[in-house]
Amino acid sequence: MELIEPAPGAKNISFDRHEWKHLIDELEMRNGREMSKCVNNARYLAKLDISFQQARNGQVVVKTLEELEAME
Repeated sequence: MELIEPAPGAKNISFDRHEWKHLIDELEMRNGREMSKCVNNARYLAKLDISFQQARNGQVVVKTLEELEAME
């Protein structure tokens, strides 16, 4: 598995506060093994956290399948 870098050619890996929380959880769960998987999972889970928070705050427009089909 390849490590996802935050920017093309980045040499240092940095984490925002959402990613950091999930990284610690992932490392504890995997006992420090599979580092690239821990990093990738932490970044993905942090994005989900932000998406859920935006939905709760009404910052996301949610449409039904019928509404999306009508927009075509």
